[in-house]
Amino acid sequence: MIPFSKIGDILAEIKGLTDFVIIGDTIVDLSLGRKGTDSDIDLFMLGLSVLVDEDKIREFAFERGWDFGKTPIDTPRIIASVDDDQLQIDMYENIQDFFVPEEIINSAIEMRIGKEKFKIVRLEDYILLKTNAFREEDEDELKTIVYLIGEGKLNIDKKYLESHIDLFEENSKSIRDRLALIGIKI
Repeated sequence: MIPFSKIGDILAEIKGLTDFVIIGDTIVDLSLGRKGTDSDIDLFMLGLSVLVDEDKIREFAFERGWDFGKTPIDTPRIIASVDDDQLQIDMYENIQDFFVPEEIINSAIEMRIGKEKFKIVRLEDYILLKTNAFREEDEDELKTIVYLIGEGKLNIDKKYLESHIDLFEENSKSIRDRLALIGIKI
């Protein structure tokens, strides 16, 4: 597990390059109050394009001795060494089937990770992003979140969740059906 204190240092460096919002399953670790994560960090980039500015991101990584690669949808991935571990940071923007509604980005909250605060999507919006994608691993993760809600370890605001479903336009009915399937009744 990589401690959030060290992740915060790396994110602070990336913040020097551009602003971003954390959108991945790190949200669950942070919501649970964990001290670190075994996961990668998924960032929705705000100040630059992951496609147009790829060379800038690559150069930024190499200047720090970090590795550079690609995500499954061909966006930049930085791999930073943290002690004996490697932290994978995947960078996204709205391309192809990858879609994060602007209102979700605008609704991001600040949370302290290490010494600094960073914007993260709300847990409810993370659930909607996972429900929209709904790959096999997304379904498993959503079921775990529902279990943690049932155990009282996580809380969600169902009214907020419902208010953001329609941001996914033509997928909103599917999202409602999938939420019901995993046990979140709206």
